[in-house]
Amino acid sequence: MTARPDEPASAMPASRWADLPTPAQAKQWEAVKPGTIDRILDAVEQAERHDQRMQWAELGLRLFGTLAGLGSVVVLALVAKYFVDHGAATQGAGIFGLGAASMVAAFLTHRRRGGE
Repeated sequence: MTARPDEPASAMPASRWADLPTPAQAKQWEAVKPGTIDRILDAVEQAERHDQRMQWAELGLRLFGTLAGLGSVVVLALVAKYFVDHGAATQGAGIFGLGAASMVAAFLTHRRRGGE
């Protein structure tokens, strides 16, 4: 996990590994209930794997969003070219311009509302 530039460093969660008990505490816990430390380590490892999967999922969604936006611009350009080729340059420019402007407005609105 990386901190966003607008978040203070304290907003980032500490590493799960830093919160593990000391060796002396671990011995005491094992004396009370054998297998406790193994369960704690398994839970920490599982949580770390989950965080990594979530980071990959976020990367995939960002990539998909980028490709979808690029695809939308290509479709708008092709539709505008079709209109220009058939003698309706004004309508083609309007379709491309308004379509691109609406995508930019959606992007900026998302950023201003706290999206990344």
